[in-house]
Amino acid sequence: MTGVATELRVSRTNLRDICTATIDIRLKAGQALFQIERFALTANNITYAAHGDDMGYWGFYPAPDGWGIVPVWGFARVVDAGSVADLSVGDRVYGYWPMASHAVLEPAKFTQRGFVDAAAHRQHLAAIYNNYQRVAGNDFRDERTYAIFRPLYTTSFLIDAWIADEAATTDAVIISSASSKTALGLAQALKARGNTGPMVIGLTSSANRAFVETTGYYDVVSSYDEIADLAADRPVFVDFAGSDAVRRSVHMRFGTDLLASMVIGDTHWDSVAAPAALPGPRPTLFFAPTEAVKRMETWGPAGFGARLEAAWRVFMTSTVPWLHIVEDHGPAVVEAQYLAILNGEGRASEGVVLSMAAA
Repeated sequence: MTGVATELRVSRTNLRDICTATIDIRLKAGQALFQIERFALTANNITYAAHGDDMGYWGFYPAPDGWGIVPVWGFARVVDAGSVADLSVGDRVYGYWPMASHAVLEPAKFTQRGFVDAAAHRQHLAAIYNNYQRVAGNDFRDERTYAIFRPLYTTSFLIDAWIADEAATTDAVIISSASSKTALGLAQALKARGNTGPMVIGLTSSANRAFVETTGYYDVVSSYDEIADLAADRPVFVDFAGSDAVRRSVHMRFGTDLLASMVIGDTHWDSVAAPAALPGPRPTLFFAPTEAVKRMETWGPAGFGARLEAAWRVFMTSTVPWLHIVEDHGPAVVEAQYLAILNGEGRASEGVVLSMAAA
């Protein structure tokens, strides 16, 4: 089959330099064509772009020299199964897609739940991103909410599990960029431990403070200029902001009293400076795919899935009072929403779900 796809390209050296391009598609043996029906766009996707080179995110959907395609999570439908016997036109799957109208995969290793993309260029990348789940027979409930939160909450779940094992003696967890969706998931997971859990402290901007307090996930909410006034015993710092200034302020306040300093994301992606010596523990990158592999080895795949699913359902229920979903479509809308989130203009209470399909 031949066809045309529309994709959003981002300059690998300037994330604000973008263009929408069209490409011709011609399937090869073993490939199938998927139409991407809806995908979520969050600050997590900006992290993918900010770490496109050093963490391999540009490698999943290659673009012409100098350009990258930001990966997104969402739902797609088979429009041409090619020579893939285990797929049929109309089959729907959830997974990791390009920010585009269509994607070509090389489906293999089929199970009842789904398949993996066996494309050669993806085999040296984190394997967790190569898994695709069939929608039929799975309970995805609201697909929009699933696309927005499922990959983010999986990271939240894994961080919570790490803290429970590796920093069990902590009395407090300090979370920067507290309004970001992965931070909200972590705060809820920590708060769900009840009286046995640590105090949950959220750091956020003054503009987002009221919203963060409204969620009820945090015991204490402070603005960034109040870090020097924080009180906590043996805290763990979970840094979603990626801001050198915020990280330094927390380390200067607590120093060697910090049990751990975890770097998760870069919501303040454009304010990250070169690493510098800080008092207290060395900030360490938390890479969710690696932690997921460890948990599956410890709990087994079924045990991991059961624990995650139980926690997920509780979290989803907790979002009902505050989450507002915005759904739209068209290349111009996708460009505008990408730039808005890149520039920090998105509303914390909103979940954005998009499609490249023309209006």
